[in-house]
Amino acid sequence: MTRANFAQYRDFIRQTNQFDPLLERGEINGYSLGRKTVKGTDTGELAIVIFVNRKIAASQLALSHRIPNLVQHPASSGGTVDFITDVQEASFSRRPLTARERPATSGISIGHADITAGTLGGLMRDRRSGAVVILSNNHVLANSNDARPGDAILQPGIADGGHDPNDVIAGLARFVPIDFRDNAENRMDAAIAAPLEPATEYVRWHTQNIGPETPGKTRNLGDGDLGTAVHKTGRTTGHTKGSIQGLYATVQVNYGEAGNAVFVDQVIISQPLGQGDFSRGGDSGSLVYDDDNVCVGLLFAGSESTARDPGTTIITPIEVVMKELDLELIAPGAFPHDP
Repeated sequence: MTRANFAQYRDFIRQTNQFDPLLERGEINGYSLGRKTVKGTDTGELAIVIFVNRKIAASQLALSHRIPNLVQHPASSGGTVDFITDVQEASFSRRPLTARERPATSGISIGHADITAGTLGGLMRDRRSGAVVILSNNHVLANSNDARPGDAILQPGIADGGHDPNDVIAGLARFVPIDFRDNAENRMDAAIAAPLEPATEYVRWHTQNIGPETPGKTRNLGDGDLGTAVHKTGRTTGHTKGSIQGLYATVQVNYGEAGNAVFVDQVIISQPLGQGDFSRGGDSGSLVYDDDNVCVGLLFAGSESTARDPGTTIITPIEVVMKELDLELIAPGAFPHDP
């Protein structure tokens, strides 16, 4: 038996469609390159991690519905290589710091006037207008596509007592549409809003529990980041810590009445079983940082922990988001970070 190496796992997970029929039938919720866990403990062994609503003993499943312990695949050099699989419980849905704050910092409650509440992720500069803008999720700022430029953005969100017009701090600028059609592949849930003028009265460049002028640096995530420690501040769970447990993930996310949407090339974050969830509903839109406070991703979905498996959080690599929305970092000293 020839075990696959990291590069082979990476290439397989990004190219395979072996699990897509199970995803389309709703029998699994996603899959990623990760590490095998036993009773919630990371074994350090590479695996294709399959996410399901509930683990069921193989003996209780029809043969066509079983996930094999090993997947064999032809090797480029001839012969075959073996990929270990691991099944974990997780179903993904869109994801409180809930007080009114002026100027508003990042990591607190915000939302489109027609949603409950999410998280103000951070401030960046819009390359198109040159203005400072708020970054969060489509489903937080653009009501899962059901919005128009200029729509009111409230801080705090309606779920936390926000009202239009008294709590309006920004107007929707633009968003990346989410494609809910069958067989569609999404790469992010992201949107930006333009603060009311003067912007310095409505927002400041500071993230709760992380610090001033954040985000001030970003980086790509690479193959060596499996296991990397990360942290974030979000509206519901506040400041939490976890680690990267999956790369190149394909996940199906439930958006309620809007439907389900599949996302590819995502990153999965988790934490040791029993330590509390890295994120929960309302944390959507948070920016995620490594231990050097370098921003690595935009949080948009997750699942809560169960008795057997830790909760999982889905993030999109930040530089993918910035490229698509045409954003850049604010230059040091170029925008206020103190109240």
